[in-house]
Amino acid sequence: MDPLNPPVSIVLALWAPSPSSHGLSLVEGPDGAHDVIGSVVTVGSDTPTAADDDPGRVSLEQWLASARPLSRVSAVLPSPAGGTGTWGLLPDIDEGVVLEGAAGRVLLVPEDSGTSVSWHAELLSSPLPPLDAAHARRQVHAATEEAIEALIELDLARERPEMADALNDLLTAVVDPRLVPTWLERRDRELLERSLRLAGMCELALDDDGAATTALQAQRRADVLRPLLAVARHGAAAATEWWAR
Repeated sequence: MDPLNPPVSIVLALWAPSPSSHGLSLVEGPDGAHDVIGSVVTVGSDTPTAADDDPGRVSLEQWLASARPLSRVSAVLPSPAGGTGTWGLLPDIDEGVVLEGAAGRVLLVPEDSGTSVSWHAELLSSPLPPLDAAHARRQVHAATEEAIEALIELDLARERPEMADALNDLLTAVVDPRLVPTWLERRDRELLERSLRLAGMCELALDDDGAATTALQAQRRADVLRPLLAVARHGAAAATEWWAR
């Protein structure tokens, strides 16, 4: 995950709690409107209905309007190394947003569709456990220190100065302030940035095959970094968790 370009699920989770055309434009970007398809249709109905025979398709703006008032929103970013834990009730996905409100308890999962995104809606039978941002902060802090120590020990950048430069850039990267709503608490913004930095470092090292000369080295790298990546993904999601007051 790139702190300068966070996953679309994070951006939607940050802006969904408050109706805002500005927020929607940040979610959708410059390339076209997003839509929602799948098993949940709320537009034109007081009650969400299953639509297995007719998956339907509405704009994301329409769907969010019909889902309000919202009582809880959170991005979800499962990781294969994270075990079941908090994400055990979710299907096998890379990212998504859980919204609770007038539409029920719904998981939206993004899928690239040309230059835009289609969100697949699915009703959840059980609530997502609280993500506990305070606990996530402690975990991300410890995991970041562990990741830096591991990267030094693994010496991945000894013959790859470009990787060292990229890792150094990640250590100071910040989220584009335009993507973060003003109502997000400072400590949650810091958790989001630190989590994205940690995820970026882990992903960079894991994706760089040229830095592992043997299968044993690659496996060792994965054993060390994948659990830290799971911590980072959970921390980023926890930073977005919102409850109605």
